Amino acid sequence: MLVEIYLSANEVNVIRAWADKNIHGGHWGDGDFTIPEETIILRKLSNIVNGKVQLNDNEAKIILVWSESSLGIHNMEEESVIKKMKLLVDGGE
Repeated sequence: MLVEIYLSANEVNVIRAWADKNIHGGHWGDGDFTIPEETIILRKLSNIVNGKVQLNDNEAKIILVWSESSLGIHNMEEESVIKKMKLLVDGGE
């Protein structure tokens, strides 16, 4: 199920940085390879209107996996994205 969430420009930049580190950092060996879901997420981030984007729980899980590239050291924007993605995955529980 798709859920519409708000992401600030800084939050979008954080997600893109995580994605870049994971995709181009070689999670599939020599990098620059994306699974279709990753491509969909990046496309959605490029097409955000007024900070609103629709994501499903699987996409949120991928973003959370990307977030692990920061090794548990997060700034305020990163913490905000992680909280939003966890809420989406856990259904607000």
